[in-house]
Amino acid sequence: MLKKASILIVEDDHLLILALKNLLAPKAHLFTAPTLEAAQQVLEQHSIQCVLLDLHLGSQNSQKQISHWKSRFPSLEILILSGQPEIKVALECLRMGALDYLVKPFEPELLLHVVDKALERHKMKSSLEKLEPLIHPLPISFIGQSIQLQGLIEKIQLLRNKTQLNVLILGESGTGKEVVARLLHQQEGTPQRPFVVANMPAIPTNLLESELFGVEKGAFTDAKCSRPGKFELADTGDIFLDEIGDLPLEMQSKILRVLQERQIQRLGSHKTQSLQLRVISATNQPLAEFIQKGKFREDLLYRLGDVVLTLPPLRKRKEDIPFLVEHFLQKHSLGIPTQVSPSALDQLMAYEWPGNIRQLESTVKRALIFSNGSQIDRFEIYDFQNLNGLSMSNSGALSLEAQVQRLERKAFEQALQQHSNNKAKAMKALGLSKATFYRKLQELGLHSISAQH
Repeated sequence: MLKKASILIVEDDHLLILALKNLLAPKAHLFTAPTLEAAQQVLEQHSIQCVLLDLHLGSQNSQKQISHWKSRFPSLEILILSGQPEIKVALECLRMGALDYLVKPFEPELLLHVVDKALERHKMKSSLEKLEPLIHPLPISFIGQSIQLQGLIEKIQLLRNKTQLNVLILGESGTGKEVVARLLHQQEGTPQRPFVVANMPAIPTNLLESELFGVEKGAFTDAKCSRPGKFELADTGDIFLDEIGDLPLEMQSKILRVLQERQIQRLGSHKTQSLQLRVISATNQPLAEFIQKGKFREDLLYRLGDVVLTLPPLRKRKEDIPFLVEHFLQKHSLGIPTQVSPSALDQLMAYEWPGNIRQLESTVKRALIFSNGSQIDRFEIYDFQNLNGLSMSNSGALSLEAQVQRLERKAFEQALQQHSNNKAKAMKALGLSKATFYRKLQELGLHSISAQH
């Protein structure tokens, strides 16, 4: 069952209060206050969505209270009730933050309509507040010192204060395309500029239009209320269209129209709204090939790509791996100092990383979880391009990790054999701690063999 809204009636006319109660009781919990002081107490003690405020309460003029309440309760909607049809006063009330100005006597249907609008507006504001961390994200940085990365960062910096240019980011999956998008947004230095993410594959095809452009109440069966789309939320800021290559053709033409006209129209509405925003898009798909096959519009590509930034894969900037590893260790180690041994770092440097930075972070996280000490001596690398076995390179040859594992097994077998399977002596000969020795036995599949002796 949906929770009822709460409405405060600030009025000293008892007959009007009774009429308003009869009219509004079915849709909201009602509070009443005959003075501004009493109204202030109600607002401080209860969660109120909407106030019906009489402009003249005896000798009190309520107009000055509008700005105070809007400052103290930003999401509060204020409706003015007045017996004076003065346009100048009405405009001043609206300028101070009131949503509407109703002149007594007013039609019940008009009041209900205005109250519905106020409650819907409050609900929308509350939803946006929950999205605040997504719309205004935390600061972010790019990790590394490779020549390729520095060149990319220089290009990003050149785009500062050039938000009239749309940016297309190309790169393999996991290379950090969203990080680049957030850097572009962040360097503008205006905290209140929205940053809205729209991940194309994550939005069901039948909901794409309403999610991107918004919807008016009653536009379709489930449209219970009006709501803005992602383009509208991004007005005056940036919208990040992630995996734009997965956008269906029918939606490509609609986005092209938005880029050309800088206007959107909510689903079910005949009104257009002008927008001022930058479109940042990204894909790992071969768009040129898609255009040849008729899967992507060439004119849309040119609109999206005023500037094109290409991210190098991790295998092309391996000198950044130590910096990334250190960053991920600090990020995921929960404050416990952890180091990576030189041999383990060599293992990471030798791998080709088909999953790029995302795969590297996952590998470091996994190593931290299974590490028994303050140092990581070996990484278990999952290569999902070869599902029959882990830690295999793209070429099909044994990866460095597999080779290291083979050499380790041979060394352990020789040590155990030379010392007649005496684990204490074998451990000493190998120069390993007890915890590392027994963990290696388990990993190499030798624990059950040595246990027989």
